[in-house]
Amino acid sequence: MGRVALAIIAVAVVGVLSVVGVSDVAGSSGQPSSVRVEKEVSTLLGGIPQSGDTLGRASAPITLQIFGDLESADVRTFVVWLLPDIIRDWVRTGIVKVQYRSFMSASSPYPNVFLTQQVAALAAGVQDKLWNFIETFYHEQGQEHTRYVTRKYLEGIAKQVPGLNLAQWEHDREIRELSKQVGEDDHDAQAIGFPDAPVFLLGRTGGKLTPWLGYQLYEEPGLTPGLIKRPVHPLSFITSKVLKVAIEHLREPSDQYPAPR
Repeated sequence: MGRVALAIIAVAVVGVLSVVGVSDVAGSSGQPSSVRVEKEVSTLLGGIPQSGDTLGRASAPITLQIFGDLESADVRTFVVWLLPDIIRDWVRTGIVKVQYRSFMSASSPYPNVFLTQQVAALAAGVQDKLWNFIETFYHEQGQEHTRYVTRKYLEGIAKQVPGLNLAQWEHDREIRELSKQVGEDDHDAQAIGFPDAPVFLLGRTGGKLTPWLGYQLYEEPGLTPGLIKRPVHPLSFITSKVLKVAIEHLREPSDQYPAPR
């Protein structure tokens, strides 16, 4: 599929999302119904195996890594509105496993808060509940740059995760290896070269994962030729449909499960 076709799809999707209110995602009050959120998250993830930071079967032939910041409104847009189709069509069917990794974006200007919130998610992952934790967090995300992520807020998210042992979660938040993992993930994300989250790596499981280039650098009109002002964010292109095309290209005839219709 060429860039022109991708651009047409992207424009169409952005228009649809604007109509249904996705443009207001960044302005979320952070106070949706906890009962509704828990039901949505449980329905989405129920029956899918989790292990640490990974959602999906260990034997899945394709791996998608998502580098995200829990306070990023752009990552929230992807996780809440676009990722569910991928989970239902590709993760639940055993073709793809998704791994969540940390990337400190401009949405988290306070390194200590970023580290605390990401470690809290990884601590839930010790009990194989990371995806319940981050999905709940993104659904209830507050306004950027307001320092709403406090200890009480994180505890509130943890309490909404079914089956999470809160005492163990509190204990596991002190595991030094989890803090080290956050730092290593952020370093890896920075090395990819894209300045904002989300960043994606995609490939055959066990092989080399490569950045999913659902974005391109462009030159702002009126600027000196060759002067690049900023990149188009991957969310300009990354729709569940377009990413599924990339996943489909990675599939091999030997993969056990058929492609979703």
